[in-house]
Amino acid sequence: MPAKILIADDEAKWLRIVSLYLSGRNCHVTTALNGHEALQKIAEDRPDLIIADIGMPGMDGYELCSRLRRDAATRTIPFIFLTARDQDTDRVKARRVGGDDYLTKPCSLERLAQSVETAMDRIEQARKIPLDRIGLSGRIEDVDLLDMIQTLELEQKTGALVLSHGERTGTLYFRDGVIVEAEIRSPAKEEPLFRLLGWKTGRFMFIPDAVPERMPITASMANLLFQDLQALEEHEQEAEPQRGEQATVAREQEIPAVRQVLERLGQIAQRVRAQRPPGIGPLALRVLVVGAAKSGKSELIQGLVHDLSGSRWAALGTEEGTPLHRIDVGRIRIAPGVALHLLAVRIERRFWSVWEQCLPGSVGAIVLIGRPPEEILGHLQAFLKAREALAPALPVQILLSGPQLADREGKTGADELLAAKLSGIEPSDVTPGLLQDQSVRLAVLDHLLDRWLAMN
Repeated sequence: MPAKILIADDEAKWLRIVSLYLSGRNCHVTTALNGHEALQKIAEDRPDLIIADIGMPGMDGYELCSRLRRDAATRTIPFIFLTARDQDTDRVKARRVGGDDYLTKPCSLERLAQSVETAMDRIEQARKIPLDRIGLSGRIEDVDLLDMIQTLELEQKTGALVLSHGERTGTLYFRDGVIVEAEIRSPAKEEPLFRLLGWKTGRFMFIPDAVPERMPITASMANLLFQDLQALEEHEQEAEPQRGEQATVAREQEIPAVRQVLERLGQIAQRVRAQRPPGIGPLALRVLVVGAAKSGKSELIQGLVHDLSGSRWAALGTEEGTPLHRIDVGRIRIAPGVALHLLAVRIERRFWSVWEQCLPGSVGAIVLIGRPPEEILGHLQAFLKAREALAPALPVQILLSGPQLADREGKTGADELLAAKLSGIEPSDVTPGLLQDQSVRLAVLDHLLDRWLAMN
């Protein structure tokens, strides 16, 4: 069924361009010239998504969005601002009144389509999570925390999401769906937010209308995650063990594949440092491990940390790395002042805001496909489009990791078939193999690093 989209804009040129483009993408489009007319049409036929300018006569885009968010019947409709205003104050105000995205004119139509697809995907996913489950309590292992947080954002909830995990407790405070405070209490004292989101066991409880005592920070989940990641990368040396330097494995004792990967990482570190101003501190080389929920991202990170660490210092970001726990961050000390960071990232298009933060500055991305590619092809195509827009030189290596997909003899050209459907992907960029196979893990990472060196 075509998505119903309402576009409100007093500029006839943009109204026509956007309407024709979205209509051509199988959307049912209606238009309005100002906020008042938009409200009338919304009352007559509730749209699935709204795109609106800010500066319109009578009722501007801010007031239109604010009114919709105050009405229980319309508060969950995704709202995208498309405006010529490019000031930070306007962006902040748009977020405060409940906007889901903020695009500036002139805006590429592909970028607009990506924003529409992201918003619609969030709606579809959120509908799968009954709010009565969130309003009470339950086990973390029975839900996906990122999906739960996005549902709270979508439903404009105010309150506290309290998580407990062993000796750790974490709280995310929401105000009208926006994260306004985040805190973690644990024996390790201060810990980054992405560790909380990496908890896979424990309990959760949502407390409606609970508010933080201190000044709110008012930031999106993606920005909070990236701030934590930057802090981790900028202070990597501080995270090294205080119990003394551990001996480094002699290169001649390492298997050839491990030695080759470490040598490539060393070459990348040299080239990256040559482009940085002198005196900059430790260097973190970030590799993204991208996939859908339960696709094996954590298992791949854990496996690569085991493969590459030897007796080097290494850390698994959320746990001590037992088979019962999933890992979302892996860190390995490659050389003095150089570390490899492996970061799990979701592939669903509703995580566009996380991609915006993590893709730039990364060395590459390993994309895991653990089920038939047709099921996540749309998300994979959206991720590759985001790569083209945000980090066009970023190499991507796809790992077909499902048992049937990984069968080399029976795959009947699965890599060629998948590559043919994806822009910028060659058959050599697709590898079939099992996550449990060390040679497969190392080959995927080695190919990714080799491509980075060839492109830089």
